[in-house]
Amino acid sequence: MNTLTNVKKSQGIMMFIILLLSYIVFASNWVAGSNLSEKIVYHYFNGEQVSPMVSEVINYTITIARIFANLVAAYILLKLNPRKASIVALVLLCFSFVAVFAKNYWLYTIARMIMALGGSMIMVYMNTVVARFIANDEKIIASALVTASYNIGAGLVAIIFFLYKDVVISDWQHTMYVFSLFSILLLVLWTMLAKDFSPNDENTHHQEEYKYKDALTDKFVYCFSMGFGGFLFLYVMSLVSIPVKLVAQVNNGFNAEFMILAITMGGIVGTLFSILIGKVPFERKPFLLVHGIMMIIAMALGLYMAYINPGLAYFLFAIGGFVMFSQYSVYLNFPHELPNMNPRKLTIMFGVFWALGYTIYTVLNFIWSIILSYYGWDLSMVFYIVCSCIYIIFVFTFPALKVQTKRAIS
Repeated sequence: MNTLTNVKKSQGIMMFIILLLSYIVFASNWVAGSNLSEKIVYHYFNGEQVSPMVSEVINYTITIARIFANLVAAYILLKLNPRKASIVALVLLCFSFVAVFAKNYWLYTIARMIMALGGSMIMVYMNTVVARFIANDEKIIASALVTASYNIGAGLVAIIFFLYKDVVISDWQHTMYVFSLFSILLLVLWTMLAKDFSPNDENTHHQEEYKYKDALTDKFVYCFSMGFGGFLFLYVMSLVSIPVKLVAQVNNGFNAEFMILAITMGGIVGTLFSILIGKVPFERKPFLLVHGIMMIIAMALGLYMAYINPGLAYFLFAIGGFVMFSQYSVYLNFPHELPNMNPRKLTIMFGVFWALGYTIYTVLNFIWSIILSYYGWDLSMVFYIVCSCIYIIFVFTFPALKVQTKRAIS
């Protein structure tokens, strides 16, 4: 039975907000788990010393789960349509609650992997809602909110851990339990309020149907994904893997929570900046190149200054966060501005973008951990900065765009 309805734009925006909040909850859960990784590993291994690669295994599994999730997200959406597909994603997100009660580290890891499946699917489905309900001249603003979602989640965690550190680290299970409850609340809200709609654009039925095989033979898809992988390596590592390890290296009062807070707050300001310039016509490619170079320089200088002047390092990390996110929404909005775009095509493309992008990130993260374990911190940081330059290299391959100002696809 066809249960699709004519969904108003206001209802579409409401669904976008619920999915946006869901991704913020996912991000906060991921970052909180990373910040508590030492406590979690200590709990499951009874205080035994473990390799840095063991403590990183959660990050590996989450990113592997995200790769798989993004590949199947579009298929599930096209079969179930957005409402039911998003219910599946939100149920998977609620496995963060199950992870708290895991009896051993490996069951905990599996539950967190399932949580990551849901979080990644939500990101893909947000782009479907944006493509269907948001006008083209407003899409960059929606993309800015999507890109800010991880920063908002990470920033909330940084603030909570800074203000109530003794409380949140005293019992990691109670802390993760509270973060996980919000996933259940959002599942209930979505089930009650969301409406179903077709991801296919009624105005493009005469066009040849876009399929996975088309995405996998599209040069732009690979260039975009490679650049995205380089960006993710620079950004996610700066919030998840590097801060705590940097504190152990500098030993001068440098604070991991301040580093995370500086990057996320700078990122939020950068997102606001991208919203302000969102409707101003400008050449996308030069903007991305200049900001890409600036963010890598700022992060490299911040890592160097952490040894000399922590205050200046925080400032440079904030600049790095600002430059990252003043361009991130422009980057993620780039596919929306390509000619002959529609919700179905975007759903499939973004599934492949995120899957390949996180594949690149996961491989780089794994190599970084090996270098850190066997060759030391300094060489691992050289690898970190050099490989982040992948972003700049592949942005050079992007086509020049004439900014679209027409209304929404639908």
